[in-house]
Amino acid sequence: MKARTVVYLVAAFTAVVLAFVGSTMVAQRAAREVRDLSLRISRDAAPGIETMATVRSEVRRIEALVRGEDERPGKDIEAEIADARQKLDRAQLRFQALPPMSDAERAVFPRLLAAVRAFDESVERALVQKRAGRIPPLHDMLPYGEAAADTAQELLDIDAHEAEQMAASIETTHERANRLALELDALSAILAAIAAWLAVRAVRQVLQLQEENRQLMERKAAELEQFAGRVAHDVLSPLSGVSLALSLAEKTGGPASHSAISRGRSSLTRVRSVVDALLAFARAGAMPDPGIHASVPEVFAGLEEELRPPAAAENVDLAIEPPPDVAVACSPGVLAILLTNLVRNSLKYMGEATLRRVHVSVRPRRASVVFEVEDSGPGVPEDLGDRIFEPYVRGKETAAKKSGIGLGLATVKRLVLAHGGQVGVRRSSSGGALFWFELPRAEGESEPGSVRSPEEPAQPA
Repeated sequence: MKARTVVYLVAAFTAVVLAFVGSTMVAQRAAREVRDLSLRISRDAAPGIETMATVRSEVRRIEALVRGEDERPGKDIEAEIADARQKLDRAQLRFQALPPMSDAERAVFPRLLAAVRAFDESVERALVQKRAGRIPPLHDMLPYGEAAADTAQELLDIDAHEAEQMAASIETTHERANRLALELDALSAILAAIAAWLAVRAVRQVLQLQEENRQLMERKAAELEQFAGRVAHDVLSPLSGVSLALSLAEKTGGPASHSAISRGRSSLTRVRSVVDALLAFARAGAMPDPGIHASVPEVFAGLEEELRPPAAAENVDLAIEPPPDVAVACSPGVLAILLTNLVRNSLKYMGEATLRRVHVSVRPRRASVVFEVEDSGPGVPEDLGDRIFEPYVRGKETAAKKSGIGLGLATVKRLVLAHGGQVGVRRSSSGGALFWFELPRAEGESEPGSVRSPEEPAQPA
């Protein structure tokens, strides 16, 4: 994948996320503004309107009672007027207790107090006249009532105007939030489309690179195999003549030459082993044929017959668990080579261990099969770890004591990776080495027993 495409892809996804976050923030901010404005209407404007309406209503009620417009038999006019005056006083106190007044309200409210006080005094004078049996002079009371009612109406209009402004602000906030949200959603959709296009382009580039890499690896593997084949031919052909010459010399030579001839044969054997290892390593990188599969029980049957004699020769207890009836996506020969190499490696490097045991087991998984070869030997040196699978890598002590060139485990890794698997090593419970490799199940393979038990580790380490 090109670096520029990665940068564009990251930038596009970041922009999409930012657009969605921005849209959410706009919606939340609009909701806060609407909530604040609604609270002001319900806390300030609406109670003020209600209170001033009460003031006007009680002023008109007092005027009507003083004029005698609501006189009925048995009705206590003075008690009614007293009740109305109390309601008028409570309305003024309630208005004062509301949240801080606006500048317009602060300018008008003192006039209301003065007007109501003057009206109250005129009402008291009218009641004195009424108690004396005289007709109260309405021209003395009515102007004060009109002034109080008009001032209350002025405050009511101020609160109504503020409520209308806040309602208009709520509508404007809604429209602005909806417009911004729509714009951000459209931007998000455009950016998401760009990001999707970049992602598809990136995937295509990755697939193209994978295909190019696969073709390159196939060419390299073929070239390496051809080279190893030529080397093997060029080396083994002369060795055949040397081997024949040693056989003739052994027949015609005396006892003194037998020791030299034996050393020569040992050297020839080592050379053949090196050439065979080189050939196996070179051929391990070849891509497997599609649809190929190997039955694990069948391979294990032949494995036990082949490996019990060398295990007995090394005085090692070889324990092979009966495998489940599964198949893996490789040829039977490849699976046999993998298991044989690992078991022979454990036998070869058992060392002087008192407990001499090699244990082979199989664990099926949902889409793969894990093979483990555990030994009770000295284990892999900590400074090597997974580097033990690299070509020509061997421990210092084992390199000095055991023959070989360090291609056995490298061949195992090369074969496993070529078949889409994994390989690794860790310390076993007995202190030795536990080599494992994992291969995909064969195509169409059923999955009995694919669920891991609680004791089974999630992934080989």
